[in-house]
Amino acid sequence: MLNIYNTFDKVESILLGSVDKSVIKSCDTKQENRLHDIFDKTSEELDIIQYVLEKKGVKVYRPGKCNNIEITTPYFTSKGLGMPLSPRDNTLIMGDTLIETSGWRKERIFESYYYREVFLELQAKGAKWITMPLPRHLPDTSNTGDYYWVPKEDPILDGAAVLRVGRDIFISNGGSHSELGLTWLKTMFPQYRYHTTKKNFTGHMDAHICVVRPGLLYTEHDKQVLPPQFENWDIIKTPSRYDREKMQEHELIDARIQDDDRDTSLSTNCLVLDQNTIMMPNHYEHKKDIIEQFNKHKVEIIFVPLTHQYFFGQGITCMTQELSRQTDGIQDYF
Repeated sequence: MLNIYNTFDKVESILLGSVDKSVIKSCDTKQENRLHDIFDKTSEELDIIQYVLEKKGVKVYRPGKCNNIEITTPYFTSKGLGMPLSPRDNTLIMGDTLIETSGWRKERIFESYYYREVFLELQAKGAKWITMPLPRHLPDTSNTGDYYWVPKEDPILDGAAVLRVGRDIFISNGGSHSELGLTWLKTMFPQYRYHTTKKNFTGHMDAHICVVRPGLLYTEHDKQVLPPQFENWDIIKTPSRYDREKMQEHELIDARIQDDDRDTSLSTNCLVLDQNTIMMPNHYEHKKDIIEQFNKHKVEIIFVPLTHQYFFGQGITCMTQELSRQTDGIQDYF
């Protein structure tokens, strides 16, 4: 039922995010009409992405409803939850096990409730399902204004901080997990080899590296700063400058609906459907140099609409989480 050891073998089933208009009530009221329009358009386009995936034979799961109200814990209060647009952050599949992760943003602490019916269905079919310890999100006493400050007192781990390449697991340099979070993962899954990346790889790994297939990467980074395991791999360079310029065109309204790192590069956020097929937003249809490089490596690009990608600061990998790929257990690729 669950079978994920990498990001490039043929996808069999996937979780695709959704928008939830109930979160709008927690945002700036002056933005309400605009947000309704953005959400409506995005909902239509996510349905198109679902249709395209299903036409490729992929089983698609979608979030359900959640009572998005003010939440109070013994340690903090939040006006409401985030919305289930980016399941990559609060879920992680390690082999045959589904993990509800504990992310660094406290307003997302119960966001996985949107996926509860999906998880129950998967469990009924035999899936393993575990949850990380619930973080306290203690008041910040040491933050010096660093955007990437993450609570250190509890295990914290965004699923997107993890890049799975068979037996080798690459973890970002920081900004989306704590050392306790990495220790928890290593303790629960000791059968893998773990590699913490250099300082160039802060935040989510899907904003840095897309493994198209063994031997081929799509990335903004030069080979000399990549993990040494990739030194003999071919590289297709992303249009990262274009991405950052497009991100800067969109103001930050509310971190509940947007990634507030407006300097991120979204071009690596492409979903690999199999080792010869990749899905990316149609913003890149005019990037002929990129298309030619994928053609050179005989990789087909499927373009899908994602009009407000840069408003949300989310890409297709952010908005998905593969549940099963056609992989025969843990493989060594290095």
